[in-house]
Amino acid sequence: MNYQKFFFMKYRLLLFFSSFFLISFSQVNMIDDKGLKQGEWAKLYDGTRVYKYRGTFKDDKPIGKFYYYYKSSKLKAVINHKENSSRSEAYYYHENGTLMSYGIFKNQLKDSIWINYTPSQRISSSETYLNGKLNGKKIIYYIPDNIDDKSQIPSVIYTYKHNLLEGKITEYFRDLSIKLVGTYKNNKKEGVWTSFQANGKKSSLVRYKNGRRHGWCLGYDVNGNEVSRKYYYLGELIKGKRLEELMDYMKSKGINPNH
Repeated sequence: MNYQKFFFMKYRLLLFFSSFFLISFSQVNMIDDKGLKQGEWAKLYDGTRVYKYRGTFKDDKPIGKFYYYYKSSKLKAVINHKENSSRSEAYYYHENGTLMSYGIFKNQLKDSIWINYTPSQRISSSETYLNGKLNGKKIIYYIPDNIDDKSQIPSVIYTYKHNLLEGKITEYFRDLSIKLVGTYKNNKKEGVWTSFQANGKKSSLVRYKNGRRHGWCLGYDVNGNEVSRKYYYLGELIKGKRLEELMDYMKSKGINPNH
């Protein structure tokens, strides 16, 4: 009889909390007679009682802190929307609870500098945004092997304009000596790209036009001496008699073979 009472009470408690949950959840996600979101909003992962996100709207605009969660229910992000402002601060987290990235939104689009972290809290990269698009420097950092090493050594620095690679790119060795330098134009390689060995000597020199190899491309040995020379025309390797005829033609017309 005691067992029957115990299970009956357990059932009633379960029913009570389930009903309370449903009633509480039915009071969120409200839309006013103008079709605008108002008050607390929340969404669950399908088939679970785990929040996907929750936050507050006022006249269809998010205000205050919005919380986002992994399916494990661990915190995924906190975005703080400033009332009467287009600016929001965002913190994203790895599932282990450490910071993944930090930055701001303007009009709900990424803006200014965003910093990204590894799960062990090393800075992995920084990115510059404008109106939700990469615009400016993007820096990727080496991750030190020693956990006590707090150095921030760039591995590569890109330049973006409206989400496209535009301008100089520089790669570095860990000692900050240059590994490669080149240029992008409209997201394609353009002009002279030079790579270097760890001893500072040239490794290669490659010319590009509209993303394709174009012009004389050179290779170097460990001492920086030229050991190979190949000619490309709009991505096609030209050699033998065709190369001789092309060089003679360009010379007769005063054409620079690298242009």
